[in-house]
Amino acid sequence: MKLLSIILAVLLLLISARYGVLYLDHQTLQQQLAQQQTDFEARLQEERDNYQKKIDGLQEFIAFGQNARQSTSKTAAVINPAITSSKMDEFTSIQQENLNRTLEKKYSLLMSQLGLAGQARTQLQELLLQREQILGATSIGYYSSQAETEEAIRKQQESLAEIDRQIAQLLSTPEDRTTYELLKDSAYEQYQMNNFFDQMQAESPIPPEKRDALLISKLEQKQEFTRYLETTGQTIMNAPEGEKPFLIEKAQEALQDYKNNYLATARATLNEAQFETLRDHEQKHFDEMWESLKAGWGAQ
Repeated sequence: MKLLSIILAVLLLLISARYGVLYLDHQTLQQQLAQQQTDFEARLQEERDNYQKKIDGLQEFIAFGQNARQSTSKTAAVINPAITSSKMDEFTSIQQENLNRTLEKKYSLLMSQLGLAGQARTQLQELLLQREQILGATSIGYYSSQAETEEAIRKQQESLAEIDRQIAQLLSTPEDRTTYELLKDSAYEQYQMNNFFDQMQAESPIPPEKRDALLISKLEQKQEFTRYLETTGQTIMNAPEGEKPFLIEKAQEALQDYKNNYLATARATLNEAQFETLRDHEQKHFDEMWESLKAGWGAQ
């Protein structure tokens, strides 16, 4: 009887110990589940924030033109006569807000270093607004002939050149005029760079002064490459088949110089991890640029 009591006591202790282990396992699993839920919600929110940044970036990248707004308004009114003027005003207001944000972001580096104030600064902002509206407007339709397309492009370039002339007169220093020349057609490059900066924000943020240095370096190299294409692009197009491969090879070398010179500045500006991420980020864009150029020249 005494032995049986001992056996039962031991069994009871074992059961109690087992229960204790199960209880602790249960508590641990609950804590792990709660932590996983927290981590999941944090990652989900991070993904939402990233998508929102991309959406905001795309909205800022798109400049809505005056002609496009008028065309959109007329088309919408025909399709849906029930649209009220207040709704159209609201839509126009949103477009204007997006355009203002585009201007603010695109020319922030220029505006921050300007000494202009009062009427001169207001005049500059109005000219910049007109320029973005011309860039965003389109008068070329699907059925436009080549002559109509060329005429529309010619008129657009004349309008842009006149605005550039007026802006150059307002800018008092060579440095300001140089900065404007770099920034005026930089929407796509700034969009690319902002994507990279957003990508680095969580793990290794890049301060504003380094962002500006990287952007200016890229735009300076882009400017040199653009000048090269202006003198050789048409030559490549019109070259005999026997000469074209050599000219295309030289163009590829010029593009490599663009990339390498820009990345040399990046290497001196960023830490190793940041530089490696930027190099991979840019390689994709330069590959896409080269494929696009080759397609335009009819090369394989």
